[in-house]
Amino acid sequence: MTEKDSGLEEIVNGCLNNNRLSQRKLYDRYAPSMFAVCRRYANTDSEAEDMLMEGFMKVFKSIGSFKGESAFTTWVHSVMLNAAISHYRSIRKFRHEVSECDLDVEAEVNEEERIATSMDARRVLELMQKMPEPLRVIFNLRAVEGFSFAEIAKELGTKEDSMRVTFLRARKWMLAELE
Repeated sequence: MTEKDSGLEEIVNGCLNNNRLSQRKLYDRYAPSMFAVCRRYANTDSEAEDMLMEGFMKVFKSIGSFKGESAFTTWVHSVMLNAAISHYRSIRKFRHEVSECDLDVEAEVNEEERIATSMDARRVLELMQKMPEPLRVIFNLRAVEGFSFAEIAKELGTKEDSMRVTFLRARKWMLAELE
């Protein structure tokens, strides 16, 4: 474990042995921060809770694959993010095809820095919850999680150029809401 919390190692070992008390301790420790991850991808708290439950089921099922090469929190975040994306794909059957357009992508992408620095996190989250779902997912994956357009396209099974255009539309939507 790269985290210095000796109690965490005991909890993880308990989870490896399917100890329900250890699983509960792990859930209690990480659920609040992981709910925030799920909430960014969900339309409602209820949907975020579904994502959270699916994510923790995956955490418990695959905890043996944690090798300690990164912080345990990082590993849980990664599993939870994958669960949120899987949930999104299964519920929404992501088929958002975007036509090619003549946008200066590089100039537009640099604008994301202005958005991030001009608002507090709470306001960004409020606006992201209002954002239309396909735009919100792409915006989250790019601006919040730091995925490349190629990674987003691979995760969602679509074209990289479509992800660029969708991200630009999400940013334009965000800027319009700010004005």
